[in-house]
Amino acid sequence: MSALHRRAFLESSLLAAGAVVLGSRASWAAVVPGVEIKGTSTSTGEERVAQPDLWTLEINFKPVRMITVDLPDPKTGDVSKQLVWYMVYRAIRRPTMGGEKAQLSFDNAQFVPEFLFVTDDNGKEQQTYYDRIIPAAQAAISKRERREYKNSVEVVGPMPEETPYGAKIEHSLDGVATWRGVDPTVAKFKVFMSGLSNGYKKVEGPDGKDVIQRKTLVQEFWRPGDEFEQNEQEIRVVESPKWIYR
Repeated sequence: MSALHRRAFLESSLLAAGAVVLGSRASWAAVVPGVEIKGTSTSTGEERVAQPDLWTLEINFKPVRMITVDLPDPKTGDVSKQLVWYMVYRAIRRPTMGGEKAQLSFDNAQFVPEFLFVTDDNGKEQQTYYDRIIPAAQAAISKRERREYKNSVEVVGPMPEETPYGAKIEHSLDGVATWRGVDPTVAKFKVFMSGLSNGYKKVEGPDGKDVIQRKTLVQEFWRPGDEFEQNEQEIRVVESPKWIYR
């Protein structure tokens, strides 16, 4: 058993489980890298009552991918090939459901996205990776994806022009989040996407003081591979993205 890599063990387990596991979209799904996943601009009636000026962007993103680029070592300056994990997205503004206050709030808002990559492996210490600006990776990603993507600093600015549902032409802000130094043994992870809504909740913290939680979109992923042959084709999307407050 010790001679088996994690990938071999998991693949044999899946094959043994048969079509029940492979056909279960509720547990995980393999999404073609070029196909977008949609995080709808939804809000509940309860949310809109509590916050009449609430707005939420729609975000269309592709599953997390990997790319190898030549990058300098921050300490030595030596250039070497390094693996960068990334996710490209398009943020779209849809007609608001909250009325005039929401519209005014939307018009005055700035788009300031934040993408956190957080490991979620059972029994292992949680690791958080922040979106980093990596120009060399950004250029290589735009070339590979055949679309010009801005990093998380360049994309900051006014909201996009409103796009009605069903419109043939969509006005979007196109960006990319990049992470380097990701633990090669990671099997389960989540990407938390904030800055896509002005939604917030005030909750009581562990010390009794109020804590502000932001409306955040989260997408879970599963990677049944090992640290020896990292491959983006191993990354699976777990269920649909969800709006939470954190």
